[in-house]
Amino acid sequence: MSTLPAIDTKKMKAEAGKLKKILEAVKKALSKELLWVLFIVLLGIPVTLIVAYLISLTSIDLSGVFSIITEDLYPSFVVLYIACVIGIYFSRIVALAIKTQLESKTE
Repeated sequence: MSTLPAIDTKKMKAEAGKLKKILEAVKKALSKELLWVLFIVLLGIPVTLIVAYLISLTSIDLSGVFSIITEDLYPSFVVLYIACVIGIYFSRIVALAIKTQLESKTE
């Protein structure tokens, strides 16, 4: 049984180190995204309540719109909550894209 040359073992160790760094970066990115999703889900509740209150002040009847969207399966709060969560998440993605573009122009 022959042993691997020292150069090959160094290359393998270097590649293993690179792989570990990549895995750590992926773990960090996933954990950060999970925290953002949790934050957005929690932030969606008060935002939905505020939007529902503002809609109730305007005396606009949106029950027809909600029944078209959900086919009478969900109450209006759930529809507003989903819309708010999607809106907040979309805003976060747009803000991140703008930040990325601005950082690349300054470099």
